[in-house]
This record gives sequence, C-alpha cells and structure tokens, in this order.
Amino acid sequence: MTLAASGSPRSALGIVLRTVTHGAAYARHLVRGNHVRSDLTWSRPGTPPVLLAHGFLGTRGTMMPLAKRFADDGRATFTYHHGTFQLRSLRASAQELVEHIDRLQQTLGVEQFDVVGFSMGGLVALHAVKFLQAHRAIRRLALLGAPTDGTWAGLVGVATVGLVSPSVWQCLPSSDFIADLRAGTLPPGLRVRQIHGLHDALCPLPRPLTGVDPQRDFIVLPGGHSSLVMSHPFYRELKSFFDAPDDAEQPVAAAE
Repeated sequence: MTLAASGSPRSALGIVLRTVTHGAAYARHLVRGNHVRSDLTWSRPGTPPVLLAHGFLGTRGTMMPLAKRFADDGRATFTYHHGTFQLRSLRASAQELVEHIDRLQQTLGVEQFDVVGFSMGGLVALHAVKFLQAHRAIRRLALLGAPTDGTWAGLVGVATVGLVSPSVWQCLPSSDFIADLRAGTLPPGLRVRQIHGLHDALCPLPRPLTGVDPQRDFIVLPGGHSSLVMSHPFYRELKSFFDAPDDAEQPVAAAE
C-alpha cells in the first residue's frame, strides 16, 4: 500500500514544514539520552510487550513518543539501547538484542514481544530474527524506515567515524552485511511489516523483503525520517499491525 503526497505547491510546502517540525521534535527527544524509564503498565492483559530499538546516533529518548503512544493504548513498552551512538558492529548489536529479550522474558515471565526497529535498529532486529533465532521470542516485527537495501547516507558516517565504527560501513548498499541480510530468509510464521517515509532522504525506498506481503505489509506514507517516530499516521500503521488478530495471518509469496 502506498499513499503518495499531492503534487500541489501548498501540499509540498506543508510536507516540508511538517518534516522540519518532526526533525526538531526528534532532536529534543534525542538529547534526553538513555536514562529514561520503561512503562511497565499493562492495561490490555494478554497483549505482548512492545520493544523499541532506536537508530544510528540515536538514544532511547528518541523512542519516547512511540513508547508513550503504545503505553496510552495499554501496552507495556521497553526501549533497547545499542550502546554509545551505535558505532559497533550491527552483528554484535543483534546478539545483544537477543540477550536483552531473553532477560526480559525471564524478568517479566512472558514468551513473546512485538518489536519495532527504527532505521539502523531495524537492521539489527532483522539480523537477529534471520540469523540468531530471535523469532522464537518475537511475534511480529515492524521495520520503521530501515534501509534494508543499504543507504549511501552511510558515507557521511564513514567520513566522520569510519575508523572506529563498523556499523557505518555495514549500512552501505555494497556491504556484505546488507547482501547477507537480503539473502537470508525470514523464519516461517514471522510476520514482518516495512513502513517507510516517502520523503525520507536518509533511507531511500527499498524493495520489499522476500516474505513480506507487498500489498499488506509494505507501507509508504508522506514524511521524512524523523516523521517515522514523531507522526501519528506512522504510529497507526504500527498499531494496526500489532493489533491484527493472529488468525489473519496468511502465507506470503516471495517478493523478489
């Protein structure tokens, strides 16, 4: 499903203004850092907790608008921190994500989570389900602006922190990490939704992953990269995805 913006000058100006506003709001939450509380309130018993994984150079604070919306809808929410500025290998971050989920399972006494991986956090989560058996603890995975085809915007990271950060090299379209990630198969029974911003300069629109239903679970809405975590229409797509009953699952043909 694709919802494109109108081509009128007034609509284009509105999109630019909203994107700038969302970027400013994202920056405010970024500086909150990683010392934020998770909401343990469950007002909808039986729903899986939601785990949010932030993007490159992000903090747990950037996920707080999403966390609040999920909490307001009765979901217990948790945020996962990748380490300082997400500079290390994405494979190492994926392994730590698996260990973090395991700790939450033991602490909360729950078996499964719904996971949102924003931007680079989506690559981390996707690697975890494809190669590290994380699907055993994940009911559904939403990739929010995740550059699953890679992004040449990673060259900015290469130029600035490339000497100390494997992750910025792994995000490039030519990297072995992206090639392996695309070639790996999604585990049977795991439903994945890709959600993207039509005007996202950091994550150009990728191809649907093999195993993702391009009509049902490949969503494109007007907005930039920050809009993905700040704008309510993107949240509505996350909510509808996680709230859909399990009996709605259907086999998906290969998309590639």
